[in-house]
Amino acid sequence: MVSLRLQLFTFINMMLVGVIIGIIFDFYRVLRGSFNPSRIITDVFDLFFSLVATLLVFLGLIYSNRGEVRIYIFVAVIIGEIIYYLTISQFFIKFFRRLIRSIFCLYNKLKKTVVFLYNRLKRVILLIYNKIKVVLTSIKQRLRRLFKK
Repeated sequence: MVSLRLQLFTFINMMLVGVIIGIIFDFYRVLRGSFNPSRIITDVFDLFFSLVATLLVFLGLIYSNRGEVRIYIFVAVIIGEIIYYLTISQFFIKFFRRLIRSIFCLYNKLKKTVVFLYNRLKRVILLIYNKIKVVLTSIKQRLRRLFKK
């Protein structure tokens, strides 16, 4: 028989798992909204999210009570998700939106820097190439004149 203390510990842990699943879902939701993927990509990532959520519940069960599945475990996960959505979900959504915007901004700045450096390097290499070409052409012409005589 499972003690009441272990059941309470498991219930609280599974509520925490529900909160973690809610956070991951909000991140996925914001990410999906930012990229606007095709239907098939959305379906694949929905499946991936479901697998991650299942794995989290399974690991939470293993940690809490050696993997015993009871009805109150599912109730605890649902209560954890509801508490999360009613309390701090909006905070995390705003945080994830800012995070993704910052990553996009950083990516764009990095891209502009790399393109700028590439164009500068290309210009320098072409300048050196043209100088070498002029010198070699001049040498070629002098050699032709020298050997024509």
